[in-house]
Amino acid sequence: MENIYDLDGNISGKICGIFLKAYPKKKDEIIEATVEALDSLKEEYTNKVIFEDLLLFNREDLRLIEERTNLKVIDGKKTLIAFLPIALKEIYRQLGEDIKNKEVLIIGNDEEETKEIIELICKDIRFITITGPYNKAMVDNIYEYILERTGLSIFYSKNIDKILINYSIIINLIDNYSIDLKRIRKGAILFDLSPSKGLKKNNGKEGRAIIEDFIFKRENLKIKENEYLPKIIFSFIYEGLMEFNRGDLEGFYIDNNFYSIDEFVGKIIKNKGKL
Repeated sequence: MENIYDLDGNISGKICGIFLKAYPKKKDEIIEATVEALDSLKEEYTNKVIFEDLLLFNREDLRLIEERTNLKVIDGKKTLIAFLPIALKEIYRQLGEDIKNKEVLIIGNDEEETKEIIELICKDIRFITITGPYNKAMVDNIYEYILERTGLSIFYSKNIDKILINYSIIINLIDNYSIDLKRIRKGAILFDLSPSKGLKKNNGKEGRAIIEDFIFKRENLKIKENEYLPKIIFSFIYEGLMEFNRGDLEGFYIDNNFYSIDEFVGKIIKNKGKL
């Protein structure tokens, strides 16, 4: 459809159309069609792919596509993790509250990913709980690693239903995970950084605001303007096409809407987390 050019006029990639709506909406057929299309489109030096509609796939789907095509799927997770502490500090700066007094719950199942997030946010936040299907060895490794690297003693809980009310910040990393959102305190900040956005599925009609993605400034893209690029630059597009700059964070994607950080704080957090 179109080449992607960097600011010096060099080709850095191409934009292609894979029209999955022509296929039945069975997951295995969509994945098969995607793999076939990518195999026909990729060239010798093609090594990564960015999907405009990443929500078509969960983490296992993306892993399968990577294995079948030998292409790295840019899912934005690196960007989301890197900008998470920036987002949190800016939210609480605008609220005029001390972030160090907040308690964070991380829902995960990947040891290295969890370590990375804790290391990044523990510079500002000292009360961190982890939960999820970790095995004992993983929990011990995370605990010992964080204690040695940061001096922080983290807490692990198997059953968090009774203590959900304690947390000001909840970060979900697991596909198709659900919690009882009615038990969460008013004004809590929820991040669902999993590909499938499982927390959203259990949201009620008058639901809680759940941050599903970060939005970045389009004008700072390191490529030439292109009519096929989306108007909103999500984390996975940013990760594939830009160099990280903390000033590029513009806002959040919540329930099919974009909110600047100012709007998120003023319209949602000060309205006790309701959409």
